[in-house]
Amino acid sequence: MASKAHVMQVLKQNLGPLKDLFEDPAVTEVMVNPGGIVYAERAGEMIYIEDAGLAEVHITSAIRALAKSVDESVEANTPKTFISASVENLRIAGALSPASHGGPSLCIRKHQEEGARPNLGELVEKGMLTNAQAELLEQLFVHEKKNVMVGGPTGSGKTTLANALCMRIPPYERVISVEDSIELHPNLKHHVRYLTNATKGVTAQLVVQHTLRARPDRLIVGETRGAETFDLIRAFNSGHDGSLSTVHASSATDMLYAIEMLYQMSLPPDASLSPEAVRGYIARAVHVCVHVTRSVKQGEDGKYYYVRRVNEIVRVNGVENGKYLLESLC
Repeated sequence: MASKAHVMQVLKQNLGPLKDLFEDPAVTEVMVNPGGIVYAERAGEMIYIEDAGLAEVHITSAIRALAKSVDESVEANTPKTFISASVENLRIAGALSPASHGGPSLCIRKHQEEGARPNLGELVEKGMLTNAQAELLEQLFVHEKKNVMVGGPTGSGKTTLANALCMRIPPYERVISVEDSIELHPNLKHHVRYLTNATKGVTAQLVVQHTLRARPDRLIVGETRGAETFDLIRAFNSGHDGSLSTVHASSATDMLYAIEMLYQMSLPPDASLSPEAVRGYIARAVHVCVHVTRSVKQGEDGKYYYVRRVNEIVRVNGVENGKYLLESLC
C-alpha cells in the first residue's frame, strides 16, 4: 500500500502548479475540474485558483500515476475510468475523459492531521453547534451511552463532529474504529483503528465482523454505506452501547430510511425481512440522529465561506403504524 508521502510526491510531480495547496495545512480539499479549473477549500473559505496552468495531459497523467501508486489501473471508456482510493488521511477521486465530460477531473480531500481536529468547545466557538447542543450530545453519547448516527451531505462536517464527540469518551473504555482512510483522531489511548482496503478484499463488512471479537466497549464506524450495515446494526443491538457512525442523508428522518435501505441491501443471501421488521430493529439500534448541513455564504469581505451547522438532534422512540417515532430534542 502506498504511503501518504509517496502519493503527495506523485501529486506534486504531476500537478506542480498546485504544490502550495498540497503543502498548506489549512487546505482541506483541492478540486480540479475539466479544463484545468481549480477550486480549493482553505480554512472554510472557498477559493478559486486563477491561471492554475494545468493542461488536460497533466491531470490525466496525475490520475494514472495516482492509480499506479495504489496498485490500481485506469482506462478510459471502461469501468476502470474512475479511481477512488484512500491513503492514510488522503481521499482521492478521479475520472478520465470522456466519462468526465469536457476533460479529466480530480478531487483530493486532505483530512486533518492528529491534533488538528477541533473539540466540542472549539466547534461551539466556530458556530457549528450551540453550547446547549454540545452539552446535550455529550450527555446522550458519552454519559448515557446512546448509539448515535451523524448524517448530512458530503463535506458537511459529519466526521468532524463525530471525532469531537469521541474525544469525550472516558479513557477506560475500549474504542475500536473502522475507517477507509485515517479521519478520526479522538486522542484516546485505549483505541484500536482498523483500516479497510476493498481492493485487497479487506472490506468494511469483514472488518466490522472482526471488531465484535476484539472486545469493543464502543464501536465507531467512519461511514455506513454498504454491505457492513447489517453487521453494524447487529453490533449496535448487541450491547455495544455508545457506538457511533455517519451516513449521507438530507434530514434526520432520511437518515433512518437511508440506513434501512442499506440494511436491506446488506442482508445475507436468501434472507428476507419485512420493512416493518427492519424498521423495528433499526429503531432499537439507533437511539439518536444528528443531522448537519453545509451551505455557502458571502462574508463582509466579499469572500465565500462554507458554513457547517447542526440543524437537527432527534431521539428515536420506536416505530408506530410503520413509521419511525422521532422526538426533536434541540
